[in-house]
Amino acid sequence: MPDLNAAIKNHHAEMALWWRKPEYIKARKKFCIRNPVCWRCGRKTQTPGHNHAQYQQGFYYYLESVKQDYCTPLCNACNLAERRGLKPCPVCVKEKSKKIRYISPFGEYCYDHRPVEEVQKSEDRKEVFKQLVKQSHSIQNAKRRAIYQEMKRK
Repeated sequence: MPDLNAAIKNHHAEMALWWRKPEYIKARKKFCIRNPVCWRCGRKTQTPGHNHAQYQQGFYYYLESVKQDYCTPLCNACNLAERRGLKPCPVCVKEKSKKIRYISPFGEYCYDHRPVEEVQKSEDRKEVFKQLVKQSHSIQNAKRRAIYQEMKRK
């Protein structure tokens, strides 16, 4: 069975060579001028986002897809998040937040934009947990005191 990590490493090394080629750099700059806004979050476009089929077809197909605008305009943050399988929080994007948070593809909102009920539930769980920790510590301390007092008597 082939080593998956080695295959991924080789793929990234091959792609890095493609990204350094002058013809790709020139095509990428023109792409960013034609498509100035990131498709996912609305920030400035910095790179064309490709799908896996474009990678597998070879460099010239990959390059042609940039020249023909068959790619998604992305900022660097969205490109990295997309590679990880994430998407920007729609509420962050809608409100044009200074920091756009990324969520799972099935998520509806980020941590900062949770509904009030969910925030309250979270706070309640934290309080219960604190009480349990406090109770556990007091039990442990009582046991420790009993051991020390037993040692003193001897």
